[in-house]
Amino acid sequence: MKRIIPSLRLLVAIFTVAVAGKLSAQQDPYTTHYAFNRTMYNPAAVGATNKFCVSILSHYQYLGYEDRTPEFWPQDNANPNGPTGNAEKSVGPKTQMFSFSAPVTKYGGLGIGFIQDKLGYENSTHVKLQGALRYPMNNGASISLGFEANLLQKGLDGSKLKPLAPNDPSIPSSNVNDNNTIFGTGVYYLNPMDNSVSIKNVWFGASVLNLNSPTFTYSTPSGGSVVFSTPEKHIYLMGGLDMNDFMGNSNLIFHPSVMIKYNSVVQLDATALVEYQQKLWGGVAYRTTADAFSVMLGYSGFQGKLKGLRIGYSYDLTMTKILTVSSGTHELQLNYCFEIKIPPPVRINIVTPPFMHRDSD
Repeated sequence: MKRIIPSLRLLVAIFTVAVAGKLSAQQDPYTTHYAFNRTMYNPAAVGATNKFCVSILSHYQYLGYEDRTPEFWPQDNANPNGPTGNAEKSVGPKTQMFSFSAPVTKYGGLGIGFIQDKLGYENSTHVKLQGALRYPMNNGASISLGFEANLLQKGLDGSKLKPLAPNDPSIPSSNVNDNNTIFGTGVYYLNPMDNSVSIKNVWFGASVLNLNSPTFTYSTPSGGSVVFSTPEKHIYLMGGLDMNDFMGNSNLIFHPSVMIKYNSVVQLDATALVEYQQKLWGGVAYRTTADAFSVMLGYSGFQGKLKGLRIGYSYDLTMTKILTVSSGTHELQLNYCFEIKIPPPVRINIVTPPFMHRDSD
């Protein structure tokens, strides 16, 4: 028999109602640098640029947000197993990402991605295996169809929750986990537009992740099972472009981008970045639903073997009451894209003496 964990007790142990919105409507982790992590949201983007790309991201959300349960339910002699000293200081979402994508000839690409996401006392570990088929067009553009298998493990540390309701059999007394494979698919369009003076690198895509939405459960001592998570389908629409000679200045490139996400609610991310002399860049972003205003800074002027390396940082200022208990969200991003050119085989000309014909007698 399956039962749903009482949401009220989880909310008391993990977050307030504001963060509970993330539990129900923001299951997949989001990033401010989404435009630099397209493969994590759309498998069709792997290998689309004909370059080998490595991406690393570290996201710390709502710094200073703490589990304050011990203040309201302190440990005492009558409750020796109380949560005092058992709660974590910081329970805001923490996300670590790594991805690698590579072109496979001009007709496709392969990629792999890792995500470690921690939300309160729940942990999610994603291992994404991705592939894409690409159709090149005459004007240098291409359209790709991609697919991914996401090997997902979700865990819940019940030892942090059990003291709040010691007699509730639906709350585990230890760290429990479950594994499932989730599938996703997407389509992606990229047009370098090399013949255009002002606009280049137009891209957009659509994807659906968590197609099969399996349930994650754990076993109870009585032999039953309890559902503690069911990922919802996530629909992503993303797009952007590069605009040279921004505001009539040949040193400036404008990089606007947008991401629209839908599961149970619609969320919009809009970003405006300006790059100076293809070295320094900065800008702002705004996210609805979570109501965050972001400031972004970065550097991409590396030369030599480090050419193609981009480092970025963003600070999200929460525009909700969470701001009273949080110092904001920090995110650090690193991208490195490079080409591997296989030199053509060396042509060797072998000169042989002329073959002399002799008349026989």
